[in-house]
Amino acid sequence: MEFMLGVNYWGRDYGTEMWLHYDPQAIRNEMKQLYDCGVRCMRVFPNWRDFQPIEKAYGHLGRFVEYVNSHDGRPVYGDGVDMDRIEEFHDFCQAAQEVGMTLVVSIVTGWMSGRLFVPPAISGKNPILDPEALVLTRRYVHRFVKELKNEKSIIMWDLGNESNCMGPVGNPFDAYKWASTVVDSIRAEDNTRPISSGMHALDFYVNWKIVHQGELCDVLTTHPYPSPTIGGNKEPYTRLRTTFIPTAQTIYYSGLSKRPAYIQESGTFTETIGSLEMSADFMRIQILSSLSNGLLGYQWWCAWDQSHLDFSPYTWSIMEEKLGLFDANGDPKPVAHVMKSMSKTIEGLPSPFPKRKSDGFCILSYEMNQQNNAMASLTFGKQAGIDLDVVFSEGERLPDSDLYFLPSITGWSILRKGTWEELLDRVDKGATLCISYDGGHMIDLPKVLGAESMGVMMGVSHSIELDGKRVPYRGNEILMKPLSAEVLLENGEGNPVFLKNKYGNGYIYFINFSPENLSFDTPDGFNKFPFYLMYKEVAREWIEKKPILVDDRNIGITVNPESESESLVTLLNYSDKDIVPEIRVNGEYEIKEILYGNTDLIPKCDGVILRVKKK
Repeated sequence: MEFMLGVNYWGRDYGTEMWLHYDPQAIRNEMKQLYDCGVRCMRVFPNWRDFQPIEKAYGHLGRFVEYVNSHDGRPVYGDGVDMDRIEEFHDFCQAAQEVGMTLVVSIVTGWMSGRLFVPPAISGKNPILDPEALVLTRRYVHRFVKELKNEKSIIMWDLGNESNCMGPVGNPFDAYKWASTVVDSIRAEDNTRPISSGMHALDFYVNWKIVHQGELCDVLTTHPYPSPTIGGNKEPYTRLRTTFIPTAQTIYYSGLSKRPAYIQESGTFTETIGSLEMSADFMRIQILSSLSNGLLGYQWWCAWDQSHLDFSPYTWSIMEEKLGLFDANGDPKPVAHVMKSMSKTIEGLPSPFPKRKSDGFCILSYEMNQQNNAMASLTFGKQAGIDLDVVFSEGERLPDSDLYFLPSITGWSILRKGTWEELLDRVDKGATLCISYDGGHMIDLPKVLGAESMGVMMGVSHSIELDGKRVPYRGNEILMKPLSAEVLLENGEGNPVFLKNKYGNGYIYFINFSPENLSFDTPDGFNKFPFYLMYKEVAREWIEKKPILVDDRNIGITVNPESESESLVTLLNYSDKDIVPEIRVNGEYEIKEILYGNTDLIPKCDGVILRVKKK
């Protein structure tokens, strides 16, 4: 599959009401404008209210008699799908094919920009749980896919738009039932296309689970904005955390679901939190980061500003007004220029872009904040110069690797017994493991960590020396008496903070607090605290084998092998400052060519793509 670069699309003049005012020529004009701007793939939304316009007709004593069409009152037989809307969607698909665009279709668009759009027959009901709503959903999806499955511009079916916002669920099984209803209905009519989730705010312990969506869908999706949902509201969104967290969150989704994933929605809200130029910088680094880190695509929210629309949901929140590539008059904003330049750049690169080389795994444990720790661990890895994947092992074997990180262990059940024993066996056979501590319970500390516990202290504040400076930290710690372990760092009280212990043929490193939680929870924490240096020490052997090295915490290096002898190497500046990089080429390699950017200076939120060759 080619990298899906594009936007989320509603028509400029009518927004969510576009299907009630369908204009074939206006659609074609808008698609051409978007294509000329570099958009190659659009996510589009058949408004469920308009495509299945069913309402109930009642008779004597309020008895339900039949379904009728909400537009003209005619009786509805069968699924109630409006075939006029279907014909318009056929035309829409043809228009996309004419201009050369592909489409991701969010079939059950019952939620959009803060408002429900459901058939009038189920107005006021929970669309996720209500039996009647599930029947209408199933009928609608069957008909929609059956009628449109031959349209060549459609490359993927999407369950809907953030369908987990349509109604509350009390348990994961209700969420699973709704999603499986839609998935099964799609596959009954078309088993040739992948199905994407279309959800946001999935996680580990919530009712809408990443693992369940991975079981049902072929592709997982993230909708990362500079919002509290992903901790992206703590500092300017053009600084490292928010510049990389969208990628890290998507890798996290992919790891837990065991499915590919992509950034399906992304944007920057209002000018309160950043200028138009910052928004353009944010888009650029997101596209480059998505491409080099193996995500399937990147789609901006949205095509047009909607400040001229005077109906709900646009009158409910001013935050929805100015999120487009183009303003309300159709004039390009700075993000539009970035979209065009990035599209041209990508068209000049190998397609599909080579797969990212991973150096190891971040293993998630039970009683932690899985998403935050995964994103923090991946960020430390990127700062240190390595790339990690994410795994949660529940009754399955750990993936093969020589490098593992087990961050922020907390609680009584960090891992199941079999997984813990398997992990130690991997280390015994030569792997390296790094554990960080947040109050979790382990056994056999003298053997595992090479130290003995003299008790624990909760909520302490200390400092350590990193990079020649005293760096404060706080958290939970074990009062440790070293035995066989080498003490790499200790705090001002003399308690070991960073240890290295020989375990069989491998090594176990131990960080005696949670740098992941502290950096994630602290505004500008990944710049304020150089805790990534501990990851760098753990992974030194892997880092030194990289074709290209740059010693800068804000530059992330990704290696994408093309063959045994050649690789693409992407250097991305995840900061809001231009950087003059001190590039060191591994003696076994040489730079063959520069495909994008230059090595003399990497502008803010930009990058360099090199092709390197073994000598």
